[in-house]
Amino acid sequence: MIPILLGGLVVFNIYVWKEWQTKQRGRFVVNAIVALITILALAIIILEPTKEVEINDSQALVLTDNFDEAAKDSLLNHYKGIKVLDYNPKKSIRKELDSLTSVIVLGDGVEPYDFYLFDSIPTTYFPNAAPTGVSQLNYTEQLVLGNELKISGSYSNPIKKSFLVLQDSRNNGLDSIQFVADKIADFNLSTRPKVTGTYVYQLAIKDSTGVILETNPLPIEILKKEPLRVLILNTFPTFETKYLKNFLAESGHEVIVRSQLTKGKYKFEYFNTPTQPVYQFTDAVLQNFDIIIVDAETYVSLGKSTKSRFEKSVAESGLGLFIQPSDFLFDNRSSDAYFKFKRDRISTVPLPEFAAETEKYPYQFDEQLLVEPIRLGGASNLAVYRQMDNGKIATATLLNSYQLLLNGKSEVYRGIWTTILDKIAKKKRQVVSWEANTKIPRIDEPFHFEVRTNIAEFRVVNEDSISVSLFQKALLPSHYSGTVHPKKTGWNTLQVENDSTSFLYYVYDNKDWSALTSTANLAANKKQFAKETQKNRTVVVDRPISLLAFYILFLLGVGWLWLSPKLSAEG
Repeated sequence: MIPILLGGLVVFNIYVWKEWQTKQRGRFVVNAIVALITILALAIIILEPTKEVEINDSQALVLTDNFDEAAKDSLLNHYKGIKVLDYNPKKSIRKELDSLTSVIVLGDGVEPYDFYLFDSIPTTYFPNAAPTGVSQLNYTEQLVLGNELKISGSYSNPIKKSFLVLQDSRNNGLDSIQFVADKIADFNLSTRPKVTGTYVYQLAIKDSTGVILETNPLPIEILKKEPLRVLILNTFPTFETKYLKNFLAESGHEVIVRSQLTKGKYKFEYFNTPTQPVYQFTDAVLQNFDIIIVDAETYVSLGKSTKSRFEKSVAESGLGLFIQPSDFLFDNRSSDAYFKFKRDRISTVPLPEFAAETEKYPYQFDEQLLVEPIRLGGASNLAVYRQMDNGKIATATLLNSYQLLLNGKSEVYRGIWTTILDKIAKKKRQVVSWEANTKIPRIDEPFHFEVRTNIAEFRVVNEDSISVSLFQKALLPSHYSGTVHPKKTGWNTLQVENDSTSFLYYVYDNKDWSALTSTANLAANKKQFAKETQKNRTVVVDRPISLLAFYILFLLGVGWLWLSPKLSAEG
């Protein structure tokens, strides 16, 4: 605007000077006014001014993956003049959404990380039907050598008599099931890896003749098994402890069991470790163990200073503390209790990943800050842990889990306790710990992760040595979160600069696990947009004003300025 107005002012001054130099000045004032009006009209034509206009009828149809063409045509016929936007998670549509009064989303839905774009826009969601393929999947991406790899989930709309096959990285079949119907089918597959390393297994679909119809990758990191040093403290011997210590000993762990006989007198048992009685809980003694398992009565009876040493060892050295559940634990309502419970009157809970169920106390955990669930066989409210700096304090609502052994379900028992102990055990020689928060990373899409370390100053870099921005958590100064956008499929790495250990994560191709991704997006979009229909919002937009009057003024002005000298000459 300023250059145009200054230019107009210069032209006007030149015209006034030129007009003043002529001998005939009879129309000088009139001509100057006409020239000013003409130049202003030309400036306005060049600037193309706008005015704010309120609209409430600008709608758009947002097309997402796998949208139904028939549904699209129906909506276009019903809403005449509706705009059509093609949603691409890698390209922002924020600018287009700003001028809309309402939106209809069709297809699998928008990615959850783009939900914020629709916060202020009335949005209606028309979901797709359930896709064909794996709609639910559960498996452990990191596995200790010797443990069983279990893959479970659900498959929607399978081809009758087709096969679901678990294959190793060389496409050798390890386990399989055949679908006997074309309805949703639950599946459980398993194998026991024999070599450490990083591998990409496959979950393949084959027809009845063995032809592969589809494959999806299963990235697995198999870690070397390291024995844990475990201390079990009991006020008196229990069946739970009896079977648990035997399981730990058979798994190769070093176990010391201390059971109280009378006041000041204890019975000790040793498995895979030299005789070394434990009477005092000094810092040096506690640092010798990776996990301490203690019943609630014993732990509560410890003195305040002893419990403080336990907590210090958990926080500083990463000790894992598991409090065995009992009625005493659930009745304890002290202010310094680590966990809160509420009665639910449920005595058994299914473990879908193991196709089994287990007994539990009639309680469930209340939601608390810093308390996270431990998934046991697909159940998320049977065990939890409280993060305490470098270590964890955990407990469970499990009741008489040894009954699983007596009922011949040793694999279920093994799976439950292996999961709990692996989750809370002290991380050996691990200065930095990592955790992935994005289930299926893809190229150019955000991959969210967390890193925990007590290093005061450090820098995280990707495999191209590019620095990654981190956000420190206010309540947990040793916890950081970050986001990267991977550029290649397959195994990618993150690491702390100048540290030898790396964090591996697998980036999937866009076609991998399409049904699983669609199912997750459908559920997330249904939840996000499950609101009552809202009225269209009013949007203020800038609309250009009509320039016809200014064109007429400009033409009349130019015509007068051309004609005026001739009229003066004739006069």
